[in-house]
Amino acid sequence: MLKNNPMLVVLLLAGLAFAEEDFTYDAKGKRDPFVPLVSEGGVYVSDAYGISGINDIRLEGIVWDKVKGSIAIINGEIVREGQKIGAAEVLRIEKDAVVFDIDGEEKKLELTSD
Repeated sequence: MLKNNPMLVVLLLAGLAFAEEDFTYDAKGKRDPFVPLVSEGGVYVSDAYGISGINDIRLEGIVWDKVKGSIAIINGEIVREGQKIGAAEVLRIEKDAVVFDIDGEEKKLELTSD
């Protein structure tokens, strides 16, 4: 059959030439997709983010509102004062920084312009 149909041989070889390379997924710094974000009782499970220290926290923005309460964007999540995200609890949100309680220690992370 291959002798009679050279076009089939060309198509088979062309398919091999355009074969996809192996893909390796790098999960470093990403949350485990198999860990639920909400518990069975409907409570937000914040330690799914794996924050264990100040170096795991990325302060992305602050919306300062003295009257209604300020919010901060931490690792892509909106958080308020008193909220826990991983091992860190948000103690205070200031105009240009957020103060956390991490393992009983106060840590201040300032908002940078980069």
